[in-house]
Amino acid sequence: MSRKFFPIAQIIRPHGRKGEFRLRLCTDHPETLTGAKKIYLCSDSDDTVEALPRSVETVRKHQDVFLMKLEGVDDIPGAQSLRNRHICLPREDLIPLAEGEFFLHDLIGLEVRDHLDNSVGRTEWIMETGGTPVLVVRGAGEEEILVPFSPGSVMDVDLKQRLLILKNIPGLLEINR
Repeated sequence: MSRKFFPIAQIIRPHGRKGEFRLRLCTDHPETLTGAKKIYLCSDSDDTVEALPRSVETVRKHQDVFLMKLEGVDDIPGAQSLRNRHICLPREDLIPLAEGEFFLHDLIGLEVRDHLDNSVGRTEWIMETGGTPVLVVRGAGEEEILVPFSPGSVMDVDLKQRLLILKNIPGLLEINR
């Protein structure tokens, strides 16, 4: 099943008294957010739950965070009711990526192999830690293997082949089982 919506931000908390709220970006391209006229509210970063369309009144940067105001949200309780929701967009509304770039969600379902071409498993989901994302790989024996998604541990990503190759790091797989 392919994704319908992609999270670009998460609502953190209300800001001010007129229905604005603070956002935590989930994208390296903030212009995707600032150019949006319509967004979809998802209750988590997975689009298997209902996504509600909403019109955007304003999006602005304030100090080091982005603030958003949605049509019909005009007070603190209204903004508070949206806390922890994800702001999502359909793929066609996302900024086109440069050559070699990809969305983290594109890594879900990739076959993971070690540097010797041995199967490790498939990427089941991505744990966003606030730092380096961690791939949760389901191994052959149904075990979970945690792999940091960083240049230090991932050698190559080939989306056309649906393949992710890990670097030769002694103990990487054993310590993260």
